[in-house]
Amino acid sequence: MAQIRHLRHGHLYLFVNTKASRVRLLTLTMDIITYYSMIEKIVIPTDFSESSRYALSYAVDLNRLFKARLYLLHVLQDFTEFSEYNLSPSILPQLYLEFEENAVKRLDEMSESMVPPETPCGTYILHGVPFYEIIQFARNEKADLIVIGTHGRTGLKQVLFGHTAEKVVKKSPCPVLTVRHPETEFTMP
Repeated sequence: MAQIRHLRHGHLYLFVNTKASRVRLLTLTMDIITYYSMIEKIVIPTDFSESSRYALSYAVDLNRLFKARLYLLHVLQDFTEFSEYNLSPSILPQLYLEFEENAVKRLDEMSESMVPPETPCGTYILHGVPFYEIIQFARNEKADLIVIGTHGRTGLKQVLFGHTAEKVVKKSPCPVLTVRHPETEFTMP
């Protein structure tokens, strides 16, 4: 039986166990390419972490097979979570505007440096709760796939810092590929 092991630089590597399986390799590869040609829109949410940058690079490599349109997006959260810091209400709009301008610059930098110029890629800033906005965006755009980085957090860290990728996987209207950075060490809960 063939097994997909690695997808990089537009090459699909299939590992097979028997010589008889190698005869069917070409047919299997064509079937996979036919299936993948159904993927035309890929959403890649980012929080600008190394994990999400790695997910983008993974999506770009994967997209060499799909030739899909990429949607790179970032969600700015509401300031309600900062209420414990007693920030002045007059400073919040200016601070939020600065966050948005910074996010636009960082999205543009990611797109220009990591996405090949021939690949259609739009950048989007959304406002609200990250998992909800990602799901709504994917639904509205009729996305075929979401590629999202995961920080590999478990236990108390996951509770404290959130679990956007987990919520996206559970509630997404389309398939989700979660990508863990190779340097993230997995720890058992």
